[in-house]
Amino acid sequence: MQDTIYTIPVTEAYETPCECPLCALEARFENDRVNYYLGPSLMEPENRIDTNDNGFCGKHFKMMYKTQTNRLGLGLILDTYMTEQINRLRKIAGEKPKEQEGAKKSLFGGLKGKGKDSQRAAQGMRDYWEKHSEKCCICRDLEKTMDRYIDVIFHLYFSNKEFRERFDGGQGYCMRHFDILCDRAGSMLSSGRQDAFLSALVAQQLDNLSRIQDEVNWFTKKFDYRNAQEPWKNSRDALPRGMRKMTGDREIGEN
Repeated sequence: MQDTIYTIPVTEAYETPCECPLCALEARFENDRVNYYLGPSLMEPENRIDTNDNGFCGKHFKMMYKTQTNRLGLGLILDTYMTEQINRLRKIAGEKPKEQEGAKKSLFGGLKGKGKDSQRAAQGMRDYWEKHSEKCCICRDLEKTMDRYIDVIFHLYFSNKEFRERFDGGQGYCMRHFDILCDRAGSMLSSGRQDAFLSALVAQQLDNLSRIQDEVNWFTKKFDYRNAQEPWKNSRDALPRGMRKMTGDREIGEN
């Protein structure tokens, strides 16, 4: 496969043992996109149109804010995004965009006494925002890229012995990504390859879920005075690792 823009991150993710290589791929891509939108993207007019149109989800706005690297850039993004969305909401509510108004006027002041009009305005704004809130530039980019990464995983699994050995010898996946791998295998692999892949994946996942559960169990037993002098083994961070394994939430356990 010559598509190295995708193969390199995948092979690198599997070189270092971790509880979920797909979580590692997601984290790497999200961080790259956050830096992109706060950097080079600001100078591209078509990208500003895109961010004004689609915006970002709360998670990715928070990631951009937490970088503390380009507060001005984030301010510019938020300013033009809010301007665009407010104008759309005004139009939906039946009020002219702000820049077209000659005098200040309260929307609901203009609708005072018109109960049905105000109800329609509120419902229209709610309907629009319900659909809009599902949009996010980074979530969209991430979904497309993760689909491509999974294509690469399947390709390498059946064409590269070294990669297959790393895959089969790994520590499994969070349950969210385990579900995605199973789903994609069912739709993208032939019957024979699907059986081979899922057989290895399921065995690996169950073994590693049991491994972490044993570590969580030992963590709880360490609170028994009779085990006070016993070693912690690998259980000190078993709680966040176990929760991340079961949910796929990478932020559990982060400061």
